[in-house]
Amino acid sequence: MTINFTGNLTNQKISIDFANRQGKIIYYLMKPTEIDNESIFLLLNNSKIVGMDFGALNNGDKANSFIEIVVPENIIAADFFYCLTKEIVQIGYQINVDYKMTISEESKKVFQEYWRQILPLLQAFGLKSVSKRRSIKPRHKFLKSLSDVPFKIDYKGSKATVYWLKRNEFVVKAGATLVAEPPLTKAGIIGFAGKFGLQLRQEYEKQIKDNILIEDISLRSVNEIGTFLYFVGTNSWLQLKSPEGKTLDELTIVK
Repeated sequence: MTINFTGNLTNQKISIDFANRQGKIIYYLMKPTEIDNESIFLLLNNSKIVGMDFGALNNGDKANSFIEIVVPENIIAADFFYCLTKEIVQIGYQINVDYKMTISEESKKVFQEYWRQILPLLQAFGLKSVSKRRSIKPRHKFLKSLSDVPFKIDYKGSKATVYWLKRNEFVVKAGATLVAEPPLTKAGIIGFAGKFGLQLRQEYEKQIKDNILIEDISLRSVNEIGTFLYFVGTNSWLQLKSPEGKTLDELTIVK
């Protein structure tokens, strides 16, 4: 496969512009000072990924080089970032993603093809695959006996009652209070979790008035609940509590 591009080299970065407006890849030898809020960043240390960011550079001190991906206009950057986390896992990295997005099969094919196109270039910049390690992420088991339990959330001004009805169905009851504004990163911009939370709220904008949920809604995961209510920032399994004060985590974790 041949990809046409033009390039530019300085003592701080290497810029690659793909032909036909197919995006851009920039390899930085030091932390960039200007950050586009639609750019995707891979943070590298000795050619291995130590972090990923979208529209921000949090924990940049862990890295000694950076790769910026500017996607073409036909690709939604936020959606591609989510799919990219899955691709990064496939080359051996443990990426903890605390939210879930529904991506159409058509979009997935476009994203995967774009990833196949840019991966050789990223590898030319030194990106390494790593040996896959067994995930130690906690697993939780759905219990039918808990489907009638009203789990309460009271976190950072957000209050809600939630029922876990099915494995992938949580009902957030009307009357829930949503945190009004997403937190900002150190750079003063909205991070990816905040952007995804706002996107999720747009899907349910008719059920929200003045940051109050006026109708019951169904969400697919505990992390989606946290993103919707308070833009994550915590382990939401620990925020859902039964009338007896037990967390959903301790009631359902697989030991």
